[in-house]
Amino acid sequence: MIKKILATLFVFVFFLFFWLNGPLQIKEILINLEHEDSLFSSPIFVGNQKEKKYYKTVGEVETEGYGWSLFNSKNEKEDNGYKLLSSKKQDGEKSKVQIRLLELHLKQILKGNYKTESIDTEYGPFLYVRLENENLIYLENQENLKQIRGYGGAIKIGVLIHQNGAIKKVQHISSKETQSYLTKIANSRFYEQFEQIPLEKDQAVDAVSGATLTTEAIAKTANALVDLYRNYFIDKLVEDRNMASFKLIATTSVWWILHISIIALLYFYGFQKKYKKTKRDVKILSLISILYIGFFLNSSFTYVSLIHPFLGTTLSPFIAFYSLLSLLGSIWSKNIYCQYVCPYGHLQRISLNLSKKRFVSTFFIKNQWIEHIRNFIAICLITGLLLGLRSWGNFEVFPDVFGFDFTSYWFGISILLVLVNLKYPFIWCRIACPTGAVLDKISDLTK
Repeated sequence: MIKKILATLFVFVFFLFFWLNGPLQIKEILINLEHEDSLFSSPIFVGNQKEKKYYKTVGEVETEGYGWSLFNSKNEKEDNGYKLLSSKKQDGEKSKVQIRLLELHLKQILKGNYKTESIDTEYGPFLYVRLENENLIYLENQENLKQIRGYGGAIKIGVLIHQNGAIKKVQHISSKETQSYLTKIANSRFYEQFEQIPLEKDQAVDAVSGATLTTEAIAKTANALVDLYRNYFIDKLVEDRNMASFKLIATTSVWWILHISIIALLYFYGFQKKYKKTKRDVKILSLISILYIGFFLNSSFTYVSLIHPFLGTTLSPFIAFYSLLSLLGSIWSKNIYCQYVCPYGHLQRISLNLSKKRFVSTFFIKNQWIEHIRNFIAICLITGLLLGLRSWGNFEVFPDVFGFDFTSYWFGISILLVLVNLKYPFIWCRIACPTGAVLDKISDLTK
């Protein structure tokens, strides 16, 4: 009992501290070990194996900003169709690469015939765009604004601004965010909310439920870009617009209170012992979890939520309370989240019930080794995330399967695991789930 009380006090102090002070300000340690995926520029290698070491991909130059970068353009053929730019740490060459990246990304965002003029600044270049009878400003965060983080770290976006001082378009360029969340954001018409927002007063857009951290980070980045470059481009816009008071935020709907209240009822059901837990009730619970938390909210608690403050990322109120309930459920009971709340766990349970467990076999690995494997996976992932490998946080089957992201390999893996589950029950939960490993270990330590 003393362990449980002390653990509970620690958890409340932990959440109170980061609620009052915000996340820790950290420096990237291994930032050059991985690059951001981008739909706007594809990495290209040329030359034989010995020559490859002298080249870097477009993706690497976006995140590292040095080395050699190769661009391919059908309209700019040099020699064998490739254009090589030096981006060594010399201001002129580095700026040239950044400008070329801006032009490449702008080409995917803006259609039609236009001309560009680059303006270099201490924060990096931006583009002045002449499109027929319209003048535009194109901004993009380069190596600045990395302190603004989404779920997987900094998010690169492009912002187009009208000559009348209003936003024309905001576009995701690259990030380490989970692809299913990015798809959900795009399908929810989140980016359309930015169109025609004037830069002369405080504005708010609605954050996307289930992708709150990502959408809040996109809005903060757009706001910071305007603040960063306003003194450089304001003379390119009409002079009678006052942009001094502009502030843009993504607000979370108060509906999160209802969502977390319903989830709290599932935790309460798992915790209470007075009311007998029948098979029928567990089936109803499974359907609520799968349909409501899984398909409707598509917002899960994961081990990453617990270490976000150490990654420089602020938790949303919904995820913060979700995390708190999950921790308390492990301290005062036997991991309530995995038993009664997790939608993917319930999906495996439902599939087993539908098959009437006719294919079930004894697992081919001893339970002791299963636990060691899962703990090893969890330790490796947490260590990688803390060292700066943000994309490792995407080691999760939850968002893709409930987000119907057919393009993601995780969607295929999650469906395959459900099928394998018919023979080896709860195979993901038992051998690979890092969230379950963390919560089970907390439960064991507080017995």
